[in-house]
Amino acid sequence: MNAPLPLLMLDHDGVVVDSLDVFSTSLIEACRQLGIPRVAAPEDVVALFEGNAYESLRAAGADDARIREATRRTAAALRNALPWLRPFPLMPEVLAELAEARHLVIVTSNDGDLVRTFLRRHGIAGVAEVAGAEAGQSTTAKIEALMARFPGQKTYWFVGDTAGDMREARRAGATPLGVVWGWHDPALLEAAGAERVAVSPADLLAIVAPDLSADFLGMG
Repeated sequence: MNAPLPLLMLDHDGVVVDSLDVFSTSLIEACRQLGIPRVAAPEDVVALFEGNAYESLRAAGADDARIREATRRTAAALRNALPWLRPFPLMPEVLAELAEARHLVIVTSNDGDLVRTFLRRHGIAGVAEVAGAEAGQSTTAKIEALMARFPGQKTYWFVGDTAGDMREARRAGATPLGVVWGWHDPALLEAAGAERVAVSPADLLAIVAPDLSADFLGMG
C-alpha cells in the first residue's frame, strides 16, 4: 500500500479565488437588510476576518439566526456571480503541481458545494477535499481534525490570506503561511503569526514544496 501524501491545507477566498468585491458587496447588503449595522462598508467586512468571522459577527451584534441568514444570502450571491469570478493568476497551475505530491484540502467558511463548483468550472484539478461551512464554523477545529488524520508530519502548512486564518492555524498547531494577494496586507499577517508570507503563487510553491518548485519554474 502506498503511503499517504502529506497534507497541505489552503483557504479559498483570497487564496484561490478573487472574490472580495462580490463577497463584501453581498455581505454588506445582507447585513443592511438583517439589521447588523456595524457591517456597512468594505473595510468592515475585511475587519471581520482579523479573527473568526462568525465570532466577529456576533461581536457586531448579530445572533446566530441572522448570521446563518447573512451567510446564506452571501453564498447565494457568490453562486450567482460564479460566471464572473476568476482564480488568481497561476493558482490553478500551482494547485495542479502540488496535487502530484500533496493531499490538498481547502478549508473555508464558504459553502463547500459552491467551492467545488468553482473548481470544476475553472478546471482546477487536484483538490482532494473541501472542508466548508457545512463542516463547522471553527477553522481551528477543522484543521485539528485534518491533522489528526495525517499524523507524524514535521510541518502542517495552512495557507491563508487573513489575520484570522493565521491565528486559527496557530491555535490548531499548524504553520500559517500568508499570501500577499489576498484580503489582508503582509504586516497584518505577520503580526497575527504568519511563519512566512508568499509574494506570488510560484513563491508559495517554493515554500511549501521546494521539491516541486524547480521543475515548475523550468530550473530542474
